[in-house]
Amino acid sequence: MADMAGQQLSILTRKVTFNAQKTQVIFQGGALISDVIAAAYGNDTQVPTGNCNCVGTLGAILGGGYGHLMGLYGFGVDNILSLNLVTPSGTAVTVTPADTDLWWALRGAGPNFGIVTSVTMKAYPTPANQSFAWLGIMTFTEEKIESLVQAINDLVLEPKMNIFMYYTTLGAPDYTPVVAALPFYYGSETAGKAAFASIYAVGPSLDGTAVTPYNEWNAGGDSFCIKGGRKPSYGAGFANMVPATWRAIWNAYTAFLANPGTGNSTVLLEAYSLFTARSVPDSSSSFPFRSTVNYNAVAIPFYADSSLDPVAEAFGSKVRDLWRSTDNLASNSTYINFAFGDESLPTVYGGNVARLQAIKARYDPFGRFNQWFPL
Repeated sequence: MADMAGQQLSILTRKVTFNAQKTQVIFQGGALISDVIAAAYGNDTQVPTGNCNCVGTLGAILGGGYGHLMGLYGFGVDNILSLNLVTPSGTAVTVTPADTDLWWALRGAGPNFGIVTSVTMKAYPTPANQSFAWLGIMTFTEEKIESLVQAINDLVLEPKMNIFMYYTTLGAPDYTPVVAALPFYYGSETAGKAAFASIYAVGPSLDGTAVTPYNEWNAGGDSFCIKGGRKPSYGAGFANMVPATWRAIWNAYTAFLANPGTGNSTVLLEAYSLFTARSVPDSSSSFPFRSTVNYNAVAIPFYADSSLDPVAEAFGSKVRDLWRSTDNLASNSTYINFAFGDESLPTVYGGNVARLQAIKARYDPFGRFNQWFPL
């Protein structure tokens, strides 16, 4: 009976429903990204979510909400219509744009202000047979690093485009390090290959791209969902890509892989079209880096042996410092969902700290919500 009750609770907390027109979606606080995408695909619509299937949809969105569809629809926070919140005092409220300060604060710094139990967001009706994109993995030999980095930096990302770059390995048994690019184009293979012609010009050694339905776009990231192990993350945002920096990071990455049991570690860059996101004012939400950060990256050492903690920390910190050394920003910036935990408040909240702290003092004066970059 206890197992059945637990299963029923899980279903309720992960429930996803759409209005009759499929223009709005309500999902509960426990809904994973995979839950929302599967429901959207089955209902001939799309919802802006993150790109990792096993991550909570709401948690990713409250931090800002990058995702494959943001070039068309903006950040996740830009698509929220209302939030159901249990405040630190235990009161259940619905937060809308009429609640000026709390509405602004939740969308970027949500964990500080209570428990969001469900959210209503925009959805975008799209027949399943038209909901596809061209995407996949291209691999490059390591001598192409500088050329690839420069090509990504020079690429003009139109609204239907984004691109990731990975330092990863080919897996067991040798864990050979490899450079990979993952282009994404919301449309046909012909249009996608034309849009990313400059990446092809670098000369991939393997091209694994293909047209893929919406419900499978995130499959390439499922390796991040492997349970167990130690996976600290060290992230940074920056304004431009610097080839020499990425060469130094490759050297640090391959040196870290010399430690036994680290072969699943990775370094990830994400680059999205910011066309629609930047049509919205910076002041619209507490997400802080809308108009300044062009790229986000994260180093994720992945290992099981706790004795490697100091080595992993040294590696992650070194990579983060390298990004910051050439970030071309006025101050350090880290996307809160990519943070390690030792960052200063301005590093994750930008220039919004003072206003956030004033709102925090009103809504959570006893600091009950204090687990992740508390204000």
